[in-house]
Amino acid sequence: MSLTAFLHSRYGRGFASRTEIEAHHAAAFRRFRAQVMPRSPFYRGMAELPLEDLPRMDKARLMANFSAINTCGIDHDTAMRTAIRAETGRDFRPLIGEVSVGLSTGTSGQRGLFLATPRERRLWAAIMLGRYWPELWRRQRVAFFMRADNALYRSLSNALVRFEFFDLLLPFEEHLSALAGLNPSVLIAPARILAMLAERQVAGRISLSPRRVISVAETLSPDDAALIGQAFRIRVDQVYQATEGVLAMTCRAGNLHLNERWLRIDRDVIDRATGAFCPVIHDFTRESLPILNHRLDDVLIPDPDPCPCGCASQRIARIEGREDDILWWASAAGPRMVTSEAIRTAIACLPQPLRDYRVIQRGRGLHIWLDDAAPGADTALAASLAGLARQMGCQLPELAFHRGLPPESEAKRRRIRVEPDAPAPR
Repeated sequence: MSLTAFLHSRYGRGFASRTEIEAHHAAAFRRFRAQVMPRSPFYRGMAELPLEDLPRMDKARLMANFSAINTCGIDHDTAMRTAIRAETGRDFRPLIGEVSVGLSTGTSGQRGLFLATPRERRLWAAIMLGRYWPELWRRQRVAFFMRADNALYRSLSNALVRFEFFDLLLPFEEHLSALAGLNPSVLIAPARILAMLAERQVAGRISLSPRRVISVAETLSPDDAALIGQAFRIRVDQVYQATEGVLAMTCRAGNLHLNERWLRIDRDVIDRATGAFCPVIHDFTRESLPILNHRLDDVLIPDPDPCPCGCASQRIARIEGREDDILWWASAAGPRMVTSEAIRTAIACLPQPLRDYRVIQRGRGLHIWLDDAAPGADTALAASLAGLARQMGCQLPELAFHRGLPPESEAKRRRIRVEPDAPAPR
C-alpha cells in the first residue's frame, strides 16, 4: 500500500485553491507524458502534444484501440477472454502476469475492460482505506456487494482488514446469514442493495452496526440515502467510480468532491442553466491503460458553494444520471433540461404514500409507474408536473400512469430514464 497516498487521503486537507489544483495537474501531466505515454504504442507519438489536442476518447474508442493504448502489451481478445472466463466461472483470481483484468458494463450496457497493475492496486487501496477506514487501531470487517470481484478490490485486504465479497448474481436472501455472521464494520454496496438491507434492518430481519456505509456503482437518491441513514444510524458516504477511475468521493463534511488530487476532470457543459456537464477525464495515475481526454456520458451537477471541509476540489451537488437518460421538454426557446431532482421532488412531495416508482420518457410520452400508491396519487402527480412545466416555460409531455413496476433487465437500477420510442405498455 502507498503510505503517501494513505496519509494524503486520511489526513490531507485537500487543495486550498484552483491555482494549486492547476499547478498540481500540470506537474502530473509533465511526469505522465515523460514516463508513461512513450510506453503506449497509441500515445507514443503524441507525448509532445498539449493535453487538449489528444484524441477525444470514449468507451467504444478506448476498447477499439485497447491493444495499442495499454502499456502492458496485453491483447484485447486475450484480456476479454480472461475477463469473461472469470465472470462465467465466478473465479476472479487469475491474472495476466501480475495485471488484474476486469469487465464492466456500466449503465450503458457496453462492455469495457480495465486493467490494474500491483502498483495501481496498492494506490487504490491506500486511497480507499485512508478515506474510509473507521479506526486504525481496530481490525475491520468489510462486506463488499458487487456483480464481480477483482484483485483490485481484494487489495483492500490485509492483516487488519477482513474482506468478504458478496456476489450480486446469487440470490439476495442467501447472503443474509453470512452477512449477519460477519457483522461488517464497513458495508459497501450499490444504492439499491443498501436500501434492501436497510429495509430488512428496519424490519428486524438483520441487526448490523457498521461504522461506515458506502454507496457505489449507482446514483444514490435522497430518499434511499435517508432510508439507509435511518436504518443504520450513520451517514452514507459515496464513491463515484467508473471503469475509467475513481471520479469523486464524499469528504469529512459529507459532500461529494471531484477526485482532483489524482485526476484532472474537465467539463463538457450540456446545460448552461444548471451547469450540468459530462466529465472529460485525464487520469495521471493509470499507467497500465492510459485514460486521457476521455469523455463519460454521466451528467454531473456542480455545487458552486465552498465546502466546510476547506478543500477547493469541485463540489458535486449530485450525479444526475446518464446523458441519454436526461429528460428534455419542449419550450418556445428550444428543449429545456428537466432534472431528475425536480421529478424526484414532485414525487416525494405527494400527499399520498407509495412504495417505489419509475419514470420513463418514450418519444413525446412520459410513462409513470407508481408502485403500491394510495388512491389519488396519479391526479396529484399530474398536477404537480403540470406546475413544474409552467414554472419552466415548458410543454408537459403526454402522461401515462401504470401500476406496479415495469420489467427491468439491467443490474443497475435507474428510476428515471429515457428509452427509444416503443408501443405503450399495457
